[in-house]
Amino acid sequence: MPNITTKNERLDGMCELVETARRWIDEPLPDSAMVRECIDGVLHTRTGRLLRSAPNINAKPLANVFWYLLNWHTSGGYLGTLFNCQWKCCDIARARGLDITGEDLYSMLETLSIVTRGGSSPAVDRWAHALGRAN
Repeated sequence: MPNITTKNERLDGMCELVETARRWIDEPLPDSAMVRECIDGVLHTRTGRLLRSAPNINAKPLANVFWYLLNWHTSGGYLGTLFNCQWKCCDIARARGLDITGEDLYSMLETLSIVTRGGSSPAVDRWAHALGRAN
């Protein structure tokens, strides 16, 4: 019988991964509630897999930005996506009245996306190579 992971199992596992990473890295991460909101918003309700398209920006703004950042790390590295996410974060921080700036929110969501990908980013690797900084 195949091992079927439910959305809640995947959500709990990914949130646990982030909490473990929080103890080991010095980069900013969103608080636990925001982490859960982001991850919950990008997982398919029935299968627990990553959504094929971004959630609605009006219904789930944090999940929308998080989805685009996750997707960016597997892409060719189109920089317009990152600028768009930064602008969205400024709007979200202002609309929610957060006590952080949009830039700080973007930085936290960017770190979250890399942590949930296990530190892997082919897009970053491609940019490093293009800029002559590949190892």
